[in-house]
Amino acid sequence: MATLSQGLHIDPEHGGAHPPDPAKLTVAEQEAWASPLLETFREGLRLDGVPDVRAAILDDLSTYYGFAPEECVQRCLHWEEWSIAEWKAGDRSSPDGLTDFYNSTVSWSFDLLWYAYLQATGFGRPVSVMTAIEAARRGKGPGAQHLDFGAGVGATAQLFRALGYTTTLADVSTTLEAFARFRLERRGQSATFIDLNTDSLPADSYDVVTAFDVLVHVPDIVATANELHTAMRPGGILFANFDVRPPSDANAWHLYADAAPLEYALRRAGFVRRGSVAGIWGVYERVEPRGAVFAVRSVRDLLLYRWGLRHRLGRIRRALGL
Repeated sequence: MATLSQGLHIDPEHGGAHPPDPAKLTVAEQEAWASPLLETFREGLRLDGVPDVRAAILDDLSTYYGFAPEECVQRCLHWEEWSIAEWKAGDRSSPDGLTDFYNSTVSWSFDLLWYAYLQATGFGRPVSVMTAIEAARRGKGPGAQHLDFGAGVGATAQLFRALGYTTTLADVSTTLEAFARFRLERRGQSATFIDLNTDSLPADSYDVVTAFDVLVHVPDIVATANELHTAMRPGGILFANFDVRPPSDANAWHLYADAAPLEYALRRAGFVRRGSVAGIWGVYERVEPRGAVFAVRSVRDLLLYRWGLRHRLGRIRRALGL
């Protein structure tokens, strides 16, 4: 079975690096690249006096962590092998060991901020912009309450804040939260932070929740799905993906090899899938988990995701060439 290692990040300034082929982009990606929101996203990465996005994100990393800018480049590109070393530095087989990893990792700051840079320069999928466009399209525009669940370095939260949302950043990683605070403060941007180690999400509070590459790292997905449901307002929209990976050293912090339990937990909590962004990030509407319609959906979801009928149907379709 393939390890699906993410490997080295692309360096746009390397001669062999090429942005994605425009002919292969989804409609959502094409729309995002052409949108003025992309410039708003870039502006969140810049610093006063440092208009170049690359120079600004390297200044963030260099100033906060004390590495020279060129070393920061190498740490961004080689973040995965660094993260593997961080994982192996302790016993991660218990909840305490997993929490220790999230609260001590430094490599993820370099990974996530570099990926924001790739989004800004056309070398990475512009997920933050695509999601902001889709949220507004679904009636959750400026003035809405936004939660960035697993906010990382804060780049997505910055975009939503700049677009007029009231934004809250929540994360279980205290190292990422501290770095995100630093980034926002040096840009004069205020925000609300929630430390998920100690604080619960407030009930009935959010219209839009973004959870990018997050749920696969959550050990108790049922409790997390229920907490997100409680925190959201009726009709709220959740954007989430499941970056599931087979077990390997490079995927050790990806806690699920199959998306079925993640999908089932969301549906069981009261989320109905209403589509996707670029075929990757699911769009889920928060509904009340009761009534006849929900009961019918629950039976269907039990068969498809809990009892594995989805996989069996897939095998049958492939065998029949459908």
